[in-house]
Amino acid sequence: MKQKKDKTNIWIDIKTAAGIIGLSEQTLKKQCRAGKFVFKIVKKGKCANYFILLKSLPDFVQDKYFGETLSDIKYSEAPNWAKQQAEKYLEILENSGGLKGNDLKQFIEEWNKSNEPTSYSSVIKMRRRYFRYGLSGLLSRHGQHLRGSSVKDDYFEYFKTLYLVEGAPSIRTCCDLTLGYAIREFNADRETFPSFMAFKRRLDKEIPKQGIYLARYGQSAWNRKYGGYIDRDYSNITCNKVWVSDHAQIDVACFDSDGKVVFPWVTVWRDYKSGKWLGWVLQTKNPNSDFIFQSFYYAAQKFGLPKDLIIDNGKDYRSKDFAGGRSNFKIDISKGQTSAMLKELNVNVHFALPYNAQTKPVERDFLKIKELLSKHCVGYRGGNVVERPEKLAKEIKAGKIMQFEDFKKIFDNFILNVLNKKPSNGKNLNGICPDELFYKEYTEKITPSRDALKLFCMRTSRNFTIGRNGIQDRQLGITYWADWMITRTGLKVYLRRDVQDYKEAWAFKADNDEFVGKVKAVKAVAALHADKVSKEEFKEALSIKRRNLKITKAYIKQTREIPLEEQYENYKAAYNSSNKNYKKNVKISKIANTNMDKAIQKNKEMKAFGRQDLSVFLEDKKPEEKLYLFETDKILEKERIEMDAMRAKAL
Repeated sequence: MKQKKDKTNIWIDIKTAAGIIGLSEQTLKKQCRAGKFVFKIVKKGKCANYFILLKSLPDFVQDKYFGETLSDIKYSEAPNWAKQQAEKYLEILENSGGLKGNDLKQFIEEWNKSNEPTSYSSVIKMRRRYFRYGLSGLLSRHGQHLRGSSVKDDYFEYFKTLYLVEGAPSIRTCCDLTLGYAIREFNADRETFPSFMAFKRRLDKEIPKQGIYLARYGQSAWNRKYGGYIDRDYSNITCNKVWVSDHAQIDVACFDSDGKVVFPWVTVWRDYKSGKWLGWVLQTKNPNSDFIFQSFYYAAQKFGLPKDLIIDNGKDYRSKDFAGGRSNFKIDISKGQTSAMLKELNVNVHFALPYNAQTKPVERDFLKIKELLSKHCVGYRGGNVVERPEKLAKEIKAGKIMQFEDFKKIFDNFILNVLNKKPSNGKNLNGICPDELFYKEYTEKITPSRDALKLFCMRTSRNFTIGRNGIQDRQLGITYWADWMITRTGLKVYLRRDVQDYKEAWAFKADNDEFVGKVKAVKAVAALHADKVSKEEFKEALSIKRRNLKITKAYIKQTREIPLEEQYENYKAAYNSSNKNYKKNVKISKIANTNMDKAIQKNKEMKAFGRQDLSVFLEDKKPEEKLYLFETDKILEKERIEMDAMRAKAL
């Protein structure tokens, strides 16, 4: 058995290394200074000689240095199908010689006419392999990816727990944390620990791309990129039979009537097949059910009623007086009764899936408006913070943005004359515009009378009890009255009100929906308030997509959460595993005798002088005056002192 040579502490000069790698000495020096290889500089006189640590160079360089490429052994052990590729490219390389560029491409073109074809990039790749590994480098590597990974299972599971989380942490930091974990728990060797690319290769091999994407970016992002969809067949749909609706905010700043900066909202009803906008409302308030009723009224008044609607799952679309919520019940209109508008009009409702823009094709129209109109307007703010132009604040401050009423006129004309008349090459339009396709198939208008349609499109209130002052809607601050209420106090009713005019309403009995009479507002002090609605109903659809999502989630299921403290310990172990003492070679030099040093020394002397005993230089202290509790004590003490003095004098 051939003894393995020691490669741990061998330094080779830059000229030798450059010859083996196939690079110029100057290029190799740049790579060394960039930190790609471990190197040192040895100066001899004025010359600086570079030496590179052998083990920091690629494996093929180390093999070539020791003459251990083992090409003949690997080639002899390879199967015949792998040798066929080596023989093919060996012949090509011998015949092509040093051809490059167009000459090599011309040679390959001639070769392919009478031999098994190849490509320019393949020949260049095989030249590199042959230079590095000899004849064995030309062998087919088919099936090489099936070999086991260098990443151990324990390391890989820990890495997945860190990497497959929302927020998308970088693969390098996750590998560093895994290295720290391996050092702490398994005494792993930093030098032989797998690279981050080894982790990535195993991850890509074992987990589908969409599974990785779902774990790191969330379900909404996954749905936009990988979520399945149902290819719609429009052949059995006639224009104006199916409508779709949605809200969108227009990213153009305007001044409202009060001088406040607003970004308008649009609520639209659109023909499902042709894409023609049928009715819409552009306004400055937040979207609600009032604008849904209003825009539906505009569309139905002009084009009649559809058979089906595709609407959003928002509570404004699911309101009981529009789509009926959960309690759609049949009412006999001939008896003057009323219920949810769409149910009474015999319009079928289909709810779109939540957070699923693909369900409603109207979403594409909003993107067209953004590209064709919004981006060309003064006051455009972009679809998000990243897109926001820097000039927006200056335009608003300078008062350059449009008044809302002016923008509304432009917007309405844009829908009529641009969006509805712009040709498209989609599978429905096939080069014609929405208006042309719509009027080609729109042959019948089905609609109730204008007054009946207006009544259908009125909002339904909650139940009220008629009192002596009429009907008081405390939520809206409105009081309604009519003379017929004098004899109907105590009756429970609900109201239908025009979304544009709340001054009058139609009252219906709460128990049987019988029409009672019209009422008028006599007091109104508060703004309108949207009704609360019940939970939505979803139409069961896209079951294949849900199963796909469930299977994808199974790949990335995490059973463990790694605390931040543990991650810190992993970092600490990963970056301090070499146990190097970086301070041992630091020489400490003190700068002395500066002005600041003199000041400090003087301060020390002054403090020292203040601590000396100078009591010998002080005069005798005067006796402290004694305090007496009573004046008689002071007199007696004085007499005692005088008597003692007289006795001492007599002696």
